[in-house]
Amino acid sequence: MEQLVLTSFKKRISRKKAEERIHRHIRLQTAEELLKRVDTGFGAKARAPFQAVVEGVQNAADAIDKAREALLRSRGSDDYDARIKVAIDVVDKSRGELKLSILDNGIGIPRSKVKIIVRAGGTGTIEYKASRSQQGIGWKAAAIYANQSTGKPIEIISKTFSERYPHRHVYDYGKGKVTKVVEERYEGEFPEHGTLMSLHLIGDYSRARGNIYEFIKRMAAIHPYISFTLRANGDRIEYPKRSSKSIPVPSPVPPHPNSVEIGQLKDMLAAQVRIRSISLAGFLQRSFCRIGNKGVNDLIERAAILRYFDSKGFFAGDIIRRISQSEKVKELKKDENKLLKYLRTLVRDVEIDYAMAARLVKKGRLSNGANIRVLSNKELRRLFLVEEDLKAPFTPKTTVGMILNDEEKVRLLTEALRSMAFPAPPMDSLMPIPKEVLIQGFTSIYEPEKHAYVERKPTSSRGRPVQVQVLAMYGGRIPGDLKEQEKLVRIANCTPLIYEFGSDIITQTARSIDWSLYKLGKKGSLPIAPVIFVVHVTSPQLKYLGVAKQAVGADDVIAEEVKFALQAVSRELRKHVNFLERSKASGKAREFLERHAKVVSSSLGKMLEVKEKDVFERLQVEIRRRRPIAEGGRR
Repeated sequence: MEQLVLTSFKKRISRKKAEERIHRHIRLQTAEELLKRVDTGFGAKARAPFQAVVEGVQNAADAIDKAREALLRSRGSDDYDARIKVAIDVVDKSRGELKLSILDNGIGIPRSKVKIIVRAGGTGTIEYKASRSQQGIGWKAAAIYANQSTGKPIEIISKTFSERYPHRHVYDYGKGKVTKVVEERYEGEFPEHGTLMSLHLIGDYSRARGNIYEFIKRMAAIHPYISFTLRANGDRIEYPKRSSKSIPVPSPVPPHPNSVEIGQLKDMLAAQVRIRSISLAGFLQRSFCRIGNKGVNDLIERAAILRYFDSKGFFAGDIIRRISQSEKVKELKKDENKLLKYLRTLVRDVEIDYAMAARLVKKGRLSNGANIRVLSNKELRRLFLVEEDLKAPFTPKTTVGMILNDEEKVRLLTEALRSMAFPAPPMDSLMPIPKEVLIQGFTSIYEPEKHAYVERKPTSSRGRPVQVQVLAMYGGRIPGDLKEQEKLVRIANCTPLIYEFGSDIITQTARSIDWSLYKLGKKGSLPIAPVIFVVHVTSPQLKYLGVAKQAVGADDVIAEEVKFALQAVSRELRKHVNFLERSKASGKAREFLERHAKVVSSSLGKMLEVKEKDVFERLQVEIRRRRPIAEGGRR
C-alpha cells in the first residue's frame, strides 16, 4: 500500500514539473521582447533603412506641427522656416552598415522627457485626434533593431523653445534593457529648437534607395510648407518650401455616437464608474460629440422602440434596408399602385404602414441603401404601427453604474446610439490636407495636363470621424506605363504609404471599380491610362494592418468613402478624355480641310475675282473655328 502511495506521489510531482516546464513561456514580456516578435517593418534588410526613415520623418513632421501649434498660440501665426534634413551614410559597405540621422527644427524634447521617450518608445499620441505616429513605438523599434544589428547605441540631441542650451543623450538597448550611456550639455552648433536623432543599422541601401526617395518626394508633396533635404551616400535632393499654408493642427474630440461598438461602450462606462457614477445624460454629453439635451431624450425613446421590436421578434433596420436596397422598388417608384402592391409582397413577415412606406420611397427617404437612421422616432412608430405607450429601459437620471451592471441596457444603449441620425462628426480631430496645398504640392511635382479634386464630408467609423480626399492627375508629364504602385498614391494621416500595397483597403477598393465606365481602364485592376490617384484618409486612431503602419486595415466605411471619391474624380476625368477623343477626331477633319484649303482658295479666288491669299486666310479661320482641337495636349 505504501509503495502505491509513493508511486502515485512521484507521478504527481513529475507531472507538476512537466506542466511547469510547458507553461514556463507564459510571463509578462517587456516592450523590447514584444517588438522583436511583431512585424515592425525591420524584418528584411532591404526594408529596414526605409522603415527607419519613415519612423524618423514622421516624428519630425509631428514635432514641426507641435512647434506650429506653440507659435500659433503665442504669437498668432504658425508660419516659420520649417525644415527636415535626412542624412544616410554607408559606413561599412561589406557589412551593409548605415548611419541614419534626421534633424528637424520642431518643438524639441525637454531634457526631463528624453528618458521617458526612449523607454516608452515614441512621440505618438493616445488622444482621439489624427496623428502620423499614433502607436509611438516606431522609432523605438528602429532603435532596438539598430542595436541588435550593429551593437551601437542611439544618439539624441534636442532643444526646446524655452531651454537655454541643447542637450545630448546616448542610450543603449543591449542586454534586454535600456541603459543611459551619456547625458550632457551639447556644445556644438544646433538650431534654436528641434531634435537630431542618429543611429547605426544594417540594411541593403541599394534596394531601399528607390523607396526612400519616393517617400521623401511624396512627403514633400504633402507638406509644401516644410523644406525637405535628403543627403544619401553622396547624392543630395532638395524640396524647398513652396507654401505658407499648412495642414491644420488637430484637436482631440470625443467619439461620434453613430459607430460606437458594445465593447467600446462598456470600456467607456467602466472608466466613468471608476471616477464617479454620474447620470446617463451627463455621461452621454461628456463622452460623445454631437449629443445635446434633445438628443438624450430622443435616444431614450429610440431605446424603448428598439426594445419593443425585440419583443415582437424582428429588427426594423433589416426591413428598412430590404426596401431601400430593392431594385424592383426603384423601378416602381413612379407608379404608386404597383409600388404599394409590391411592398406588400416584399414585407410580409411584419405588418407595416405600406402607404407610408410608399410615400417615403417616392420622397427618396427609403432609397439608395438608406438605413434606420433616416427615420425619426415618430416616423418609425408610424411605419411599424406602434401605437401603445412604451416604457423606456432607462431615464436621463439613470446612473452609469446601473447601466454597466445590466447587459441588456448596455446592448440597448449601443443599438440606440448606432441607429439614430446625429450630425456629422466635427473635423477638429482630423488633419485633412488643405485643397490648395494638396493640389499645388502634387501638380508642381508631377505636372499633369488635367487634375480633379474631391473632398468627402466627414463621416464616422467605429466611433471615430473619418474623412477621405482624392486628387486625380491625368496626362502631361505622367507616362502611360506606370506601375500600379505609382498610379495609386496612398496617404494616411498625412504620411505616404509605400509597402504592403495589395493588402491596403484603398488598393482593394480601387481595383473593385469598373474603370471602363470612365474610359480609364478595366475592372479588376488599376487604370491603364496615364493617370495618378492620390487618396488621403484621415482619422483618429486609424487602424493599420501592422505596427509598420504601411497599409490601412479593412473598414467598410473607409472603403465606401474611397470608392465614392474615386468615382467622383473619375467622372471629371471622363469629361477630359471625351474632349481629347473629340479633339482627335476633329483634328483629322481639320488636317484634311487644311491640306486642301490652298486648292479651294485658288478656285474660289478666280470665281469671285478676289485675292487667293485673302480667301485662304478666311478659310483657315473658319476651319479652326469649326474644328477646334486641344493645343499642346491641353484643353
